[in-house]
Amino acid sequence: MKKLAFVVIGVVAVIGLLTAFDGDGRNFRDGEHHRMKDGNRQERMHDGFDKMCEELELTDKQIEQLEDLKISGKKDMIVASADLKLLEIDKKTAMKDKDFKQAKAVTEEIFKLKEQIAINKIDHQEKRWNILTPEQQEKADELRGERRPAKHKKMKRKK
Repeated sequence: MKKLAFVVIGVVAVIGLLTAFDGDGRNFRDGEHHRMKDGNRQERMHDGFDKMCEELELTDKQIEQLEDLKISGKKDMIVASADLKLLEIDKKTAMKDKDFKQAKAVTEEIFKLKEQIAINKIDHQEKRWNILTPEQQEKADELRGERRPAKHKKMKRKK
């Protein structure tokens, strides 16, 4: 009886340790990220947005339109991501049940949704672009060219 109690306590302790120290706080499989790192990323993105607004000399109306577009885009992506996760669960269930016809049908739905997400991203970019005036679009192209890092040349091996 004592041995069983020690084994149970040992297993519980090991599981507790493993869950307490799960690497750097990221669980990419479930889409969870470490709050500190994401918070810094959000701050950097916001700073970049502010800098872009200044450099392009956006009006208050344009800034508001871009922010509204960003919020609606985020909401759409949350819904699409959730739908994808649900479809993945349905596919796994169908595969587990050996219902291959259903698994194929769900796979088709998954790829239709992924296609729609890709199209929505393009539409979102187009909407952002169309908020800018032609002068601002030209300036944005110039700024984008300045910010892109130079591509690395492949090193040739000596023979």
